[in-house]
Amino acid sequence: MKKVITLIALICTVYYSGAQNDPVKEDITRFNRPTTSPRAEVSQKIGLSFIKINYGRPNVKGRTIFGGLLEHGKIWRMGADYQSIIDFQNEYVIKGDTIPKGKYALYAVPNKNDWTIYFNKDVEGWGQYTYKAENNVYEFKIPVEKSPEFTETFTISFMNTSMNNGELYFQWENARVKLPITIGNKHRKSIQNHFTAALGINEKSVGYKYYLASEYLFVEDKDYNKALKYIQKAIDSGVTAFYTHYLKGEILYAMGDKKKAVKAAQESQKNLFKGFSNPEWENKIKKAIIDWAK
Repeated sequence: MKKVITLIALICTVYYSGAQNDPVKEDITRFNRPTTSPRAEVSQKIGLSFIKINYGRPNVKGRTIFGGLLEHGKIWRMGADYQSIIDFQNEYVIKGDTIPKGKYALYAVPNKNDWTIYFNKDVEGWGQYTYKAENNVYEFKIPVEKSPEFTETFTISFMNTSMNNGELYFQWENARVKLPITIGNKHRKSIQNHFTAALGINEKSVGYKYYLASEYLFVEDKDYNKALKYIQKAIDSGVTAFYTHYLKGEILYAMGDKKKAVKAAQESQKNLFKGFSNPEWENKIKKAIIDWAK
């Protein structure tokens, strides 16, 4: 019995002395339980890879957050409990700084009109209690916006995403800030290398790959000449679905050739799947024929 009591006392001692442990890990020294600031994970694919964030989500609970609970000019761990971690699984660019692949802890100094956001290399700490300014590797000063709605639970999200770009939102109470993200040069080069490798393979599906490459070149790179060349290769290889002809029309219209754009849209109309109702595309193509002919 004395041994059992001693073991319990030891566990309790480790429990209280280990307050910097992850409170949701299944650990014999911890009580794995629901927490007041539940952890969340959010991820978004931008370019070829994902950006992932794991963070604690505190609630307002009737308090004044900015200028109250969080004093202006003081460091904040951007969440609750242990570190909020952002994991870049490729190279990205934020406000002119190239961020290499890796994990960083998120911190901010919230002020009335702007926040200074830090990426910190210490990903094993416990929020601002172990924060050291010398571990900051990137710093971004961002203006504060009034959020369109009151946000009870601190929220990190991705918005306004496209193939290679997006915005990272931080929103709580009545405040919102956002970081613009795009892919880095090495990341962009990897995409080009993927195209070179995939389009060089002599296989049955290569035509569809030319379509995908054309779409990317048209939407992201605005390289209309190369996009037109690739979509024509897709069509010539037998990929003649309505969406290939429609993309060809979009490219031609962007290049200023309205007549050929309308002709491509008409081909798209002819190649709509027979026997299947597709009102969205039917209306889209009809509208393009009218608009491109103006």
